Amino acid sequence: MTYNYAFQNFDKNTMARSHGANLTISLKKTVETAKELSGKKVSTAINYLERVADLKAVVPYRKYRGEMGHKRGKGIDTGGFPVKVSNEIVTLLKSAQKNADDLGLEGDLYVISVSGRKGVSRYKPGRYSGRKAKATSVEVIIGAKPAKKEAKKK
Repeated sequence: MTYNYAFQNFDKNTMARSHGANLTISLKKTVETAKELSGKKVSTAINYLERVADLKAVVPYRKYRGEMGHKRGKGIDTGGFPVKVSNEIVTLLKSAQKNADDLGLEGDLYVISVSGRKGVSRYKPGRYSGRKAKATSVEVIIGAKPAKKEAKKK
């Protein structure tokens, strides 16, 4: 069985990837956290997510923010502390970092892409049948800093 990855422009020589399938975390919180991580250094991203798990830093919510309270911080309207999501993505970032070491990638590694998509739906056991458990598949791509596109001159 082949797996269709979310990131299409993957280069095996300059990038490393890690994938977590059907993790029991919220898709909406994963999307918001992933948006905050793209473009950061891997070490900075891991430090940031560990601070989020310790309730010291806030993940700003921009897309999924209905009926949510304000959080303290500059430039943050609504936000939260997605602890489970942070812990899972830290695990995937560390795994991708080890994969990069195995491939021999050197220099500063940056988070190129973190994408989350809906996983397999499962029913939770319990008194009330018919409740579905949340499942999210997460993919992390790290590599050398991507080149910035030059602005078109008019």
